This record gives sequence, structure tokens and C-alpha cells, in this order.
Amino acid sequence: MKLKENKQAATYKVPEAAAVAGVGDMAIRNGIKAGTIPHIKFGRNILIPKAAFHRFLDSCGGQTA
Repeated sequence: MKLKENKQAATYKVPEAAAVAGVGDMAIRNGIKAGTIPHIKFGRNILIPKAAFHRFLDSCGGQTA
């Protein structure tokens, strides 16, 4: 059985998520460490689900630090 190749991944890697958010890799890593950015760990790989990440970004829209 041959699986269809998925042209679009459902997840971002840390550098991709950082580019989408307009921040550096360390900001994403710090958010992951703090538990505020949704993520999945597979061994040493960190994957960030696109849908959950965009909901996270949308929910932060009106907040200021």
C-alpha cells in the first residue's frame, strides 16, 4: 500500500514558528519551556501544531507585556 505524500505538514519546526510569529528561535523555545506554546516532543524533535499555534497567536493579539 502506497501512502499519499503530504505536501503540507500539519506542524512547524521551531525556526518556522519563529518566522511566522516574527520572533527569534529562543522566544519560541522559552514559550515552549514555560508551557505557553503548544507543542509535541518526539525524542529531540519539537513540533508545533500549526492550528494550535495560530490559535495561540490569535489569543495573544490584544495583550501587551
